[in-house]
Amino acid sequence: MKIKRTKEIDQFFNRCLHNIQNESKNQFLGMLVSKETEKNVQKLMKKAGFFEYQGSIEQWPSLFVSSEDYMNRPYYKTIKLNTLNSEEFTYQTQLVNANELFSLSSIQFDPNKELNDSMRLVALDKPMEVTMLYQHNEVWMLDVPSEAETIDHIAKKSFGNVLTFGLGIGYFPFMCMLNSNVKSITVIERSKSVIELFNKNIKPQFPNNIPLTIIDGDAFNYWNENTLSHYDSVFVDIWKSNDDGLALIEKLLESYLPEYNKVDFWIESSCLEIMPTLIFLYFEALSRNKHAKIYDKSYQRILRKIDVFFRNIDELVDDVTSLKDYMYDMKHHRKILSIKL
Repeated sequence: MKIKRTKEIDQFFNRCLHNIQNESKNQFLGMLVSKETEKNVQKLMKKAGFFEYQGSIEQWPSLFVSSEDYMNRPYYKTIKLNTLNSEEFTYQTQLVNANELFSLSSIQFDPNKELNDSMRLVALDKPMEVTMLYQHNEVWMLDVPSEAETIDHIAKKSFGNVLTFGLGIGYFPFMCMLNSNVKSITVIERSKSVIELFNKNIKPQFPNNIPLTIIDGDAFNYWNENTLSHYDSVFVDIWKSNDDGLALIEKLLESYLPEYNKVDFWIESSCLEIMPTLIFLYFEALSRNKHAKIYDKSYQRILRKIDVFFRNIDELVDDVTSLKDYMYDMKHHRKILSIKL
């Protein structure tokens, strides 16, 4: 690929650089907000660049979500976790404060595709008691609203024979049970103790309308074309957060690159948040016949993959739209990560 610098492209590069350097959004995480101060906080968020608040005030989404709505969701109403106590696992509850902004979902990519990506920040309208599960005295699972927000939509669109990697407290399989388009659910879980805990304490509370099979095994031993070909929908949730998600997604994709629409990765946009920025840095340097530089070693490796990917594209790009599409197309992100150096 080659890039022809134009005035339009120069202006686009400058806007992207400005957005990369803008850290003002981070100040809102944990900020206190009330119904009286909500509009003022939203105006500050607009000034900071949150794209949800760039339109007319009438279209601004509320900063508040209903604690009661979350507590009344099917999993929380049906599954009781207070029996999950053993030598390895312990159960506690914690009160989450109201009126404090937290990130509800995975990273929201900038709709204008100019690196103005952001968190979706909201606050509970009332305090809410959440479950904290510990494994060997370390937090293993938090039963929080973001769990529902990042999983429910995937369970709703799943269909046919569903395969999921990672069992946890069974939230995804439970929500799939409520989907009439799902015929069967198979779970790959490598922790025998997690499987035992689930079978003993949680599975008896599940509906029995759909066959549920749990396989004791490592995700990387089942992540291949032969296994995935037997399923219609696949969901992968084997990382704790976006901090370790990128490396695990990359390792999986290097082993096998599946059909894009068949597989969903938990909080994929957060795990791959760096990809549009790295591609932008590569494009900006390429337009000057230079090599992009970054000091983080793991990102250096991905930059080399980006170079390999775009070197194989015989195209002269002279428009901003094409650059934006390359930066934000998650199909390209997966293909880049799948490259073995």
